[in-house]
Amino acid sequence: MNSSDFFTDKDIDILISVTLSKPVAGAEADKVKIQRADTGFQIARFKGPQVFHQNADADAVRKLLNDMTAHWFHTVDARTENGTITILTSKKGKTTVLRKPAAGSGNQPKSPLQQLTAVPHNRTKNYIIPEGKPVLFLEKLGVMTSTGAVHAQKYDKFRQINRFLEYVDDILPVLEDTDGRPLRVIDFGCGKAYLTFALYYYLVEIRGLTADVFGLDLKKQVIEDCGKLAENCGYNGLHFSTGDIAAYREGAAADDTVDLVITLHACDTATDYALAYAVEHGARAILSVPCCQHELNTALGKTVTDAALNPMLKYGIVKERFSALATDVLRAGELEAAGYKTQLLEFIDMEGTPKNLLIRATRREGEKKAAGNPYAELQAALGVELTLGKLLR
Repeated sequence: MNSSDFFTDKDIDILISVTLSKPVAGAEADKVKIQRADTGFQIARFKGPQVFHQNADADAVRKLLNDMTAHWFHTVDARTENGTITILTSKKGKTTVLRKPAAGSGNQPKSPLQQLTAVPHNRTKNYIIPEGKPVLFLEKLGVMTSTGAVHAQKYDKFRQINRFLEYVDDILPVLEDTDGRPLRVIDFGCGKAYLTFALYYYLVEIRGLTADVFGLDLKKQVIEDCGKLAENCGYNGLHFSTGDIAAYREGAAADDTVDLVITLHACDTATDYALAYAVEHGARAILSVPCCQHELNTALGKTVTDAALNPMLKYGIVKERFSALATDVLRAGELEAAGYKTQLLEFIDMEGTPKNLLIRATRREGEKKAAGNPYAELQAALGVELTLGKLLR
């Protein structure tokens, strides 16, 4: 079998997650896990006690999967929106591909019990965007049917959208008073823009506000598709552009006005540039779910200034998680020093995404800014100043 035949473009389009295990001798990793994220895919490579993360687009994932399936691993277990794909390769190189449709797919009649339990969203839930009411952008994005029913395989996305809108709803009182001008929102790293569209729909269609919502991302084709969808939906205040977050910040006019800055899964220091822009332009609220916080992990050696923290650096996987958490605590401190009330919250369940810590910040009006990061002692103990601190100073 040609390696290009293992996973097709269609397979990648509906891929949810995949685990590659039982490596061949000399393989570059002991195990690899790939998970779909809002802006593409997240890849985790496990080697001994260490784990290495990276983001990748669909083309890169397809190439990587086919190469690893052909040369690195004996067992590949993939979950797609249509079912599962299992690929088994014997020591002699014989490959078996098993495709199993999802339970309940096809035209087979369901028993009464299956009808009650097959779809997890039969439980009553008062969502901001309710089930049963058709919403055009959700239909176009494949989350809903034309009758308002949520596709079973997209229910996690539907939950994520509504959970996100609950966080927006909580901070709406600090955003509504704009002296008659449109409420201005920037979504840095918007990706396919599920949440950007949801936010615009919530502000304009549900809350009846006038809003100017702007989405920025590096992927040209994705942005073009988002622009066409916004036009087809008649969302005149929703706009998209291709660009880099750091470059956008550098080129922004000093008097740019922004009310809400969103950054969901912007990789590594891209989050810092988005947060810096928000502070510099007086955003009244910030919602950020950071991703791939490599900066501190890379900067830390095996020892730091405070020897009490050295055990946290001994094991690769612990060091990586510790670095990610410390990074976001220090970011929260920078926002507090800049005059924001800041919270660290859980965004959605861990099953939805491995990166689920939400930084929610609202500007404190009339309060004097702090002289520096309130967690300066932690920063000193680690011996590193992060990008956000450098940008703000």
